[in-house]
Amino acid sequence: MKRILYVSLLCLGTLSFSGCNHLLDIKPVNSMIPVSVEDYEAVLVGGYPKTEFFMKTELMTDNVYANLYCTYDAPKNQEPWYVWASTHQLPDEENDAYWGQLYSSVYYANTILDEFEQRVPSESEKELFETVKGEAYALRAYSYFYLVNLYADVYGKDNLDKPGVPMPLTAEDVHKNTHDNVREPIGKVWEQIVKDLNEATKYLAGKTPKSKFRFDNTSLELLKARVYLFMENWDAAIAAASKVIGIKSLFDMNGLQARIDEEGKSRLFGLTYGLLDAGYDKEVLFFTGGIGNGNIFYYSTQVFKPVEELLTLCGQDGRHDYRRYIYESFSDLSTNAGKEAGPTTYHMYGYQGGKFYYIGLKLSEAYLIRAEAYVRRNQGADDLENGLKDLNTLLGKRIADYTDFVVSDFDGATSILNRIWTERRIELAFEGGMRWFDQRGQGKHEISHVYQNGTEYTLKRNDLKYVLQIPESEQKNSPNMPVNPR
Repeated sequence: MKRILYVSLLCLGTLSFSGCNHLLDIKPVNSMIPVSVEDYEAVLVGGYPKTEFFMKTELMTDNVYANLYCTYDAPKNQEPWYVWASTHQLPDEENDAYWGQLYSSVYYANTILDEFEQRVPSESEKELFETVKGEAYALRAYSYFYLVNLYADVYGKDNLDKPGVPMPLTAEDVHKNTHDNVREPIGKVWEQIVKDLNEATKYLAGKTPKSKFRFDNTSLELLKARVYLFMENWDAAIAAASKVIGIKSLFDMNGLQARIDEEGKSRLFGLTYGLLDAGYDKEVLFFTGGIGNGNIFYYSTQVFKPVEELLTLCGQDGRHDYRRYIYESFSDLSTNAGKEAGPTTYHMYGYQGGKFYYIGLKLSEAYLIRAEAYVRRNQGADDLENGLKDLNTLLGKRIADYTDFVVSDFDGATSILNRIWTERRIELAFEGGMRWFDQRGQGKHEISHVYQNGTEYTLKRNDLKYVLQIPESEQKNSPNMPVNPR
């Protein structure tokens, strides 16, 4: 049996791999050789991304503005993302925020799968063995989903043969191919993602969930629904989303009103109490990334803030949308402190004492995926009605005294789809990098940001910088690898 050295169990939860010099140049510390299935479970847990994972992605979207009244300077490693620099790496950095992290997750997953391919579990080990194996497939699919959506063009029939990303499928591949890596075609990467998700389903179906920090069969089905939506496989997206909807229930924000009346909105949504504390965490299926209340958009004096448009969208149609409290600052803008806090801040998190990570997958996305898939499939009036039914179900849990939409309220399927996309923007803002991916998939429209000294930066429609550049470290390791045009 092949033995590979690993990071010790004590270090797994804290070690970051974002600074790797090669595709997967992981150097173990306090190395050990895992033996039992429990050991490999601990190794896998260490493979989940643990740092500020999607924060910088959001900086590129139309959800963020720079508060020019703030006296605090933004960290230098945030600026390239906000102004869509040709590269997001600083001169003294060899890797960007995501490449090393995601490929380290791939490495951990591959290591588990390599070992378990040769291992026959005992009867007492079987359930845990299958759980860990299923998670490894899910983690690899999750990692490649983000890699191909960050460093390659969007999925589409005209793009399938374009360069995707390197795709090692064994841990041995990692060690053999630290140089001269090859970018597999976009279509092949997406095929592998689907294959891994299906393999994960084989092993995770019927298993007891371990925690919201790890994949289980429900979060896996939502990830499948997301993948199928991006691949425009409407039937499969509907089927996967339906499974999730059949298992979980939406959080009813209308129940917040009594507490708002009792304590006031500024106390209910603020520094020490956020929407997740109010029960919204029940909708979350998977947490990822760094500690939630360390998010740079969260209630603070950070430079970058949610745009006021998010707050405005929550008030469209003249309805009382409880999601507005996620983006409203409650600050006295006549004071310097209020100006630095800005007109909008992010109130999703409160004081969790390390309990909550960033939201990676949540139930409301399943309703939005299914609604969009129905409308885009549009095989008859039933599809439009079903799409609106899902939208109405979601909004009924978000808006006081909600009145359902009907098909006649809209000027055709495109109009309904645009409203669904608007609700995606509100619901999924600052979560899992989804706004950036949606902007790529919804037409790569023009975005403008105003930054220091009032300078305006523009990401033009269909701009090549909608695809991140391959990190310099990988360009050095693999000089024959095509980089993304600029």
